[in-house]
Amino acid sequence: MSDQLKFSPLSIHVKERIRRLRLDAGYSMTEGSKLLGVSRKQLEDIETSRDYGCHLELELLAKIRVIYKVSLDELLGNLPADAQSDYFIRKRRRNAG
Repeated sequence: MSDQLKFSPLSIHVKERIRRLRLDAGYSMTEGSKLLGVSRKQLEDIETSRDYGCHLELELLAKIRVIYKVSLDELLGNLPADAQSDYFIRKRRRNAG
């Protein structure tokens, strides 16, 4: 189903923000991956907002906060007041059967 995504809208926003932070700092993919201690391919997966790639880990977010000197509030952006908002929900595929 095309409406089933691997990532929540929040994750997609943060992934896009991570990419923008790297580009604004002037780092190439190679430089950015070395700073984060991941491979270039892993950084591509981290930064992609398409329906593939890897999920974000707390340790990675902490490194990004330190390296790019950005607060978690800045990284997460404006969040909905309702914790049950679809913004926080990752839609999951259901098995047919």
